[in-house]
Amino acid sequence: MATAYHMVHYRRFDASDVGVPGATLESLCRTALGQTDASGVALWGRATDRLYDPGDPSERQIVLNKVADLSSAVFGEMCLVQKHDYQALLEMQASQVQLSNITVAEIYNLAERSAPNGTKFIRGICYWMAIKNHLFFIKTQSMTANFLQGYIDWLLKTRTSTLAADVAVRLQAEFDKTQMAGDIGDITSLRVSGKSAPQMAVMLPEEGPRKKAVTTSRTLSELSYMSEKARSVVEAIFGKAKTDALVDSLGPDEYLAVDAAVKVRGKRTVQSREKLKDLASELAELTEEKVQIEGKDGKLSDEDAILRTRMPFNQPHPGSSILEFANVAEQIQEVYSRFVHDGKIEA
Repeated sequence: MATAYHMVHYRRFDASDVGVPGATLESLCRTALGQTDASGVALWGRATDRLYDPGDPSERQIVLNKVADLSSAVFGEMCLVQKHDYQALLEMQASQVQLSNITVAEIYNLAERSAPNGTKFIRGICYWMAIKNHLFFIKTQSMTANFLQGYIDWLLKTRTSTLAADVAVRLQAEFDKTQMAGDIGDITSLRVSGKSAPQMAVMLPEEGPRKKAVTTSRTLSELSYMSEKARSVVEAIFGKAKTDALVDSLGPDEYLAVDAAVKVRGKRTVQSREKLKDLASELAELTEEKVQIEGKDGKLSDEDAILRTRMPFNQPHPGSSILEFANVAEQIQEVYSRFVHDGKIEA
């Protein structure tokens, strides 16, 4: 069986101001999908009426395709499509083409095809599950969390009258660390960044032409860490000569800034896990830098926490962008049970 790993994201629904006593996101979705039309058919049975048009310039649409009441949850599959869409193709029959006065090249032709009649190209899929006020979701390709939130807002307030039109549908992504009883699992990386200038002066030469002042943004091997340690980090990567040349080129308003990430790869040991935890605790005491700690089950950034975890999912075949519906439901419920067991969320 082919499998693929995807990130399972978490949001918490704020039911405090929805105006429906005792309501949860799960119960609200179930109520909305159970609403019937004039012929007595519930929304569960009307796929066309589950098509949402956000009205954006690219004419994207979202359809809630498969959707099921699991008794303990509501689980669905959303597809992102476009009204008028073309798929670029590479035609694998080479030909000689004059590309300039100098160049004749052998190339493959580029072509575009529209979807066959009665079909639409899928530009992204979201699998989501509402369990009480907990929302778990997986997104692929061009699907985003904003599309998911927009659809839920439309479903509850526009497609149906489950909630009043003036009610705000709030899905909380970041939480104060004190709200979480558990932790984020084994730490996988630490990142520190900030705006404090290094303790290093850049002196202009007393003689010679004055350097032209320009606004610059210099990227140093995708590292970012702003502190008095910046020069030593740069020297460790590029060597003293290149670092000296870089420093000599800086203007009076420029300084070195490095973004540093520390990761441990390979088979983990108890000692490395504990050492990373110790480092994370020490970094959290910094006052001028931003500390971001990533773990197996989420991310901490300063005082905020984001819950998420990677899980394997079954595919119909290798390379597929589609996941098996029943397997996704099982895996998301496994994530829910794990988060509850570890004290990250309340049942």
